Amino acid sequence: MAVRAALLLGVLLASHRPGDTAILETNGNLSCRCLKRTRAFIPPEKYGSIEVWPVGSSCRRLEVVIKLKNLKRVCVDPDTSWVKKLLQDLSHL
Repeated sequence: MAVRAALLLGVLLASHRPGDTAILETNGNLSCRCLKRTRAFIPPEKYGSIEVWPVGSSCRRLEVVIKLKNLKRVCVDPDTSWVKKLLQDLSHL
């Protein structure tokens, strides 16, 4: 019986991968609006509006969504320099 328990414990430990925690993080963000984010620059003349969603209980990352004049929504990476500048300029309005 002890051999079976030890074997089972060994199999469980061997099958655990540290990368499994990343899967939990991804699944924990199911309420985020942005599945993909672009780093590509979007000229301001194309903006219809800008939505900024702060970190919260539903999503653990800052999200910036630009709604274009053609009504398309684009999620942008808030860590890019042009988005940081945009957010800084918005905070001064």
